[in-house]
Amino acid sequence: MGTPFSVGYTFEYRVRQALLAEGWVVFKSGGSRSPVDLVALKAGEVLLVQVKVDGVLSPRERGDLALLQHELQVRVVLAYREGRELKW
Repeated sequence: MGTPFSVGYTFEYRVRQALLAEGWVVFKSGGSRSPVDLVALKAGEVLLVQVKVDGVLSPRERGDLALLQHELQVRVVLAYREGRELKW
């Protein structure tokens, strides 16, 4: 097993690859400076993705994501791992 950073980075890469395979164009939010890790675009759709290996969001993170979803009227999802399976 790796460091928490390397585990998170590897999982974020896996989520990005899954989105690319479904035809999304994916941009990474650099340096964890925003409430989302990935921004995915596809033919008039916007998907904001927060990636959490354990699937746990703090109350603040949950509030930030809800505000983004409301203000921007876009889909916001949490990508997490359950065992070895990727969940949305």
